[in-house]
Amino acid sequence: KLRMNYIKILPGDKVKIEFIDTGSGIPEENLKKVFEPFFTTKTVGKGTGLGMSISYRVIKDHNGTIDVASKVGEGTKFTIVLPINHVAKEKQEQH
Repeated sequence: KLRMNYIKILPGDKVKIEFIDTGSGIPEENLKKVFEPFFTTKTVGKGTGLGMSISYRVIKDHNGTIDVASKVGEGTKFTIVLPINHVAKEKQEQH
């Protein structure tokens, strides 16, 4: 069961969002690959393996970070940190 654990304002005008679940957890060997494009543990035809990769890219494009921690049998936690006043990377590169 997935739920938002909390939202917290951090120093430096950032927001931290934490999602946790009480699922089966992610094995260590898969944890390292969770943000890789096309990585999936689902059977062929049941998933593309793009969801977490796209999420990672969107968060990075907004100057944020996403981290994952997991224990098999206990569940998984995703932590996202985003700037509150986002400046697109394209605009930063133009200056």
